[in-house]
Amino acid sequence: MNKLNLGCGNKILKGYLNVDVADLSGVNIIHDLNKTPYPFKENSIEEVFCRHFLEHVDNLFFVLEEICRISKNHSKVKIIAPYFSGQGAFNDPQHKRFFTYKTFDYFSQKGYYSKAKFVILKRKIFFFSASSFMKSKIFSIPFDFLISICPVFYQRFLCWIFPSSEIHFLLEVIK
Repeated sequence: MNKLNLGCGNKILKGYLNVDVADLSGVNIIHDLNKTPYPFKENSIEEVFCRHFLEHVDNLFFVLEEICRISKNHSKVKIIAPYFSGQGAFNDPQHKRFFTYKTFDYFSQKGYYSKAKFVILKRKIFFFSASSFMKSKIFSIPFDFLISICPVFYQRFLCWIFPSSEIHFLLEVIK
């Protein structure tokens, strides 16, 4: 298997190696993801999924550099994280950071803060989380549409009036 579900908690995915610090049912590999190196060979992973995990890590730079180390060139990294203006970003006392539309711009080929390099293939802000009830999703359709038209304008001027819940990223590892 060359697909990872990092920081999976109890959200186990079939077809993935599920990795978490907690010894939970369905977790394949128990590892503290704040500690490097990860127990995977360099250039061995084709896809990494991080669902509400990266906001918990001690050092985002080290984790992203480790994801790049173990990933093959052009591997995909799917990220779901709390959007910085949403209530959920602040609810969990274990959250160490929040994410904005431009968070991963710092890890582009032009970035110089980290060895981790990505191309942002997709990024989208969601008014309600993907796991919300259907009624919430229906209510959020017009908001999601308007936010997607001009996310930078939304983030600059409207995000505190109409706070969104989640942000999703699809990144490609560049080596």
